[in-house]
Amino acid sequence: MHIYQTIPGNQNDRQRPLEKCGVFAVYNYQGPGNAGIITYLGLLALQHRGQESAGIAYPDLDGMKLIKGMGLVDQIFNRDILNMITSATMLGHVRYSTTGSSNPSNAQPLVARSVDQSSIALAHNGNLTNTRHLHNKLLEEGQIFHTTSDTEIILAHIFHYRRQGMVEAIKRTMQEIRGAYAAVLMDEKHLYAFRDPNGFRPLVIGNSGPTYYLASETAALDTVGADFIREVKPGEIVMIGPNGLHSCLGKSATRRSLCIFEYVYFARPDSVIAGNNVHQVRKSVGIQLADRISAELDMVIPSPDSGVSAAMGLAEALQIPLEWAVHRNPYLGRTFIEPTQDERELAVRLKFNPISAIIRGKKIAVVDDSLVRGTTAKILTGLLRSAGAEAVHLCIASPPYKNPCYYGIDIPVAADLAFNQANAESLAEKIGADSITFATPDDLYKAVGSASNNYCTACFSGEYPGLRSRRGKVS
Repeated sequence: MHIYQTIPGNQNDRQRPLEKCGVFAVYNYQGPGNAGIITYLGLLALQHRGQESAGIAYPDLDGMKLIKGMGLVDQIFNRDILNMITSATMLGHVRYSTTGSSNPSNAQPLVARSVDQSSIALAHNGNLTNTRHLHNKLLEEGQIFHTTSDTEIILAHIFHYRRQGMVEAIKRTMQEIRGAYAAVLMDEKHLYAFRDPNGFRPLVIGNSGPTYYLASETAALDTVGADFIREVKPGEIVMIGPNGLHSCLGKSATRRSLCIFEYVYFARPDSVIAGNNVHQVRKSVGIQLADRISAELDMVIPSPDSGVSAAMGLAEALQIPLEWAVHRNPYLGRTFIEPTQDERELAVRLKFNPISAIIRGKKIAVVDDSLVRGTTAKILTGLLRSAGAEAVHLCIASPPYKNPCYYGIDIPVAADLAFNQANAESLAEKIGADSITFATPDDLYKAVGSASNNYCTACFSGEYPGLRSRRGKVS
């Protein structure tokens, strides 16, 4: 059974990377409820990581089943159908198109079936950097592709090697693929998790009694009442089955390179990544921003909802009021991932409405987590001035985003970036702000309590871990 429920929305073939995904899986769920409802809840907790499509796969008596489609989690999954699922093991995914176009065939998990109807399902968060080479190689070998996603390339390799045993198949695949991947594989009896040797994308393990969970963020474990065990280590393969949890090395880790943008933007503030609570990291950066601002200020306003944690730190350090002076419409998605500039600008205007009674005549610091294209900052600054703000000073809780990402984040070309060939003064003028202050890389390293060599900072520094050359030459 392969079910598609197409939800009205943007179906454009965007031909370029956009953002990231979320993975959730449960093994041997014992109740209350069933694995279908638990996976639904886990995916809801990860909805911020992917609002384009969602899907679940689960083993049944007559083979692997799929339910997936375009849209949000609660648009795709019917609770009555989920309640009828008897499988205690399930794999789920929420997606943005990082490689491959936005269409139902690319929704994950993806399933490969053999002649005897045995099947494997795969869900993946990340982006391969040698996709074109592997795609062409597989085409020459006779592979027929059903999607335009790099997830199918990973699945094709594992399926090809599966007769050597699934762990060995994953090992051999890890030797051939490069880039960022935090992936979960499921067959009829086991779950397998594996992570690239740099550990670009997060993946965690949890349990509750005899039940095991895998998730992109700890917030999803909290949602389903699971205890956090540990992260899947960079380069590690984890197997979960009737004999419990076992692990082995899939590919030797060289340099740990967790994406630092997980702390800045991607992850929920209640998640813990590499031992650090995301909210506390963001608040710490906001506190450090206070030392960099020379302007006279009356209040701090967070850019909803992304700037809240850093704004709390800044207001606390400056000892001035924190005001929720911009209302956010909660029914609109994150503008970072809208497909065109016109649509992004319209989305921002629909998304924010300032409260003039609080703003009028005040010198304001507006705090946001990052500045990528500058769309939100420009329109929000204009809205605040229209509401009577005397001065608007932008405070960005991350360094300037200067370079494209090849590991599963939006924006492939530097020309799209707000800071491209601009300094802070000219950028502030372009946006319409009185000033703009960025956090430094050292502020982030201090907040996470670790050196720069533990993180991928390519979007700030232009140094790409695992690639042969600097600034965009991907093999």
